[in-house]
Amino acid sequence: MTMTAERWLETYRQKWPMATDHDKGRYPHRQTRSEALQRRYIQANPSALTAQIVIDLDHEDSLSRALELNGVPTPNYVAQSPSGRAHVAYLLKAPVCRTDNARLEPMRFVARVEAGLVSALRADLGYAGFMTKNPIHDDWDTVWTNDHLWTLKELATQLPGWLPHALPRRAAESSGLARNVTLFNRVRLWSYRAILRHRDGGISAWEEVTHAYALAVNQEFPTPLATSEVRHLARSVSRWTWRNLTAEGFTKLQRERGRKGGAATAAIRSAEKTITDELIRSMAL
Repeated sequence: MTMTAERWLETYRQKWPMATDHDKGRYPHRQTRSEALQRRYIQANPSALTAQIVIDLDHEDSLSRALELNGVPTPNYVAQSPSGRAHVAYLLKAPVCRTDNARLEPMRFVARVEAGLVSALRADLGYAGFMTKNPIHDDWDTVWTNDHLWTLKELATQLPGWLPHALPRRAAESSGLARNVTLFNRVRLWSYRAILRHRDGGISAWEEVTHAYALAVNQEFPTPLATSEVRHLARSVSRWTWRNLTAEGFTKLQRERGRKGGAATAAIRSAEKTITDELIRSMAL
């Protein structure tokens, strides 16, 4: 079956999305759903979820590239401008949580799939992925294709030659959804020890410090994440570490390291990994 505007509206469930009529989605502001759907550009995904993967094609033949390139999954729609440049969207059957309640593996998986699509279609690496062409706006020539909602596994199996085995570790090399993974890792690892220096100030001060650190890391990306995404992620990590990591726990770990020396390295690393795994499990959907 073919995707339709009505069917797309059923999948786009944001109640207060950011939207704008400015070129390239600049200067958006939050508004009601009915108002936002009249704008040229709308927020692609909620702040904490990836419900659709949107790719920016900066080519005059974007439509044919998206629909006719051998081996590349067929998108759900292509919203193109008169110049031929377009936003190509893949709607997900199960949205992926990026911040609060997030699991790390789905975040990595959706980032790898996005990177594979960008590579296969030779898409714009600098696209922030926050604002997208509103597919039901009259300014865009939208071609509706299939109405199949994709799983990440389905998309990945059709990208065997383009799917990266791993994501970049350096912030300066991260783009797209890989930024969420990099930011999440940097902030959570920093927070394990930083909280010991900030407990006396109370949880509100700790959340502010964590948010400030996350904002600093975000500025290392070639195209930073939206401030709302950074705020959600920082709040998730700061609240978990406040509840679960205490000075007593780290003192015990340091005491073990000093007493047993090099012979206990493997056990200590295992204990530190347990802390990380517990963070991810406790934030799981």
